[in-house]
Amino acid sequence: MTERWFSEQELAELSRPTMDRAIEAIDAGDLDRARSLCEEMKHEWQMLHDLMASGVLDLVSFIQERHGDEGVAEAWRASMEHGWRRHSDAIGRLPRREIVGLLAATWRAHSCSGVGPHPGGFTITEDEQKVTFRMSPCGSGQRLVLNGAYDGLPGGGVTREAHDWSFGRKGMPLYCTHCSFMNESMPIEWSGYPLYPLDPPEDYATDACTWYWYKDPADIPERHWRRHGAVKPGRGGERPGG
Repeated sequence: MTERWFSEQELAELSRPTMDRAIEAIDAGDLDRARSLCEEMKHEWQMLHDLMASGVLDLVSFIQERHGDEGVAEAWRASMEHGWRRHSDAIGRLPRREIVGLLAATWRAHSCSGVGPHPGGFTITEDEQKVTFRMSPCGSGQRLVLNGAYDGLPGGGVTREAHDWSFGRKGMPLYCTHCSFMNESMPIEWSGYPLYPLDPPEDYATDACTWYWYKDPADIPERHWRRHGAVKPGRGGERPGG
């Protein structure tokens, strides 16, 4: 028989959540062990996160190769309608102040604790109208560009023409076009308002991707409707997520 590699206790320990083990170490006063586990945990999600983001890019590039830019748009619309709409609707029902913490948690996860090549990161600022998230770089889309995931893709993995869903740009990175559907055009169809209006980077290698969360959705600038050929409701209209 081959020599056994692990004891039953070691195997059980490997299957337990890292944070549970870190908390136990803190409770036991073993702060060095707790610190080590916290450092390990920072890296657990990054490999899987990057693999999944790269896989989505490869898939949407394949769709474009077979069905053109419009095939990409159809795929994003079908995906968002099936998977994202219920989340968008739920966000619209929550108090708007509460969303700031939830969105920050999402971007902390997306930034993979600032580990990996070209680590993700973001800042948050607030003014009278809104809270602004600036991702530099974005933990998924921008890091795909910076980490060479587009190298060798057919057509460079970018839109062949300019579309409203590519923010009017020819050559828009395909992965990033999902934000147009997810954050603006489809929430406009569902609720009348963009969910997370945004400004994509001009230069994906150097510029921040900027998302806005308006305290009152009526204050969202009209340009976030106009770019999709939509019309902003009047101030007397219904407002989601009051």
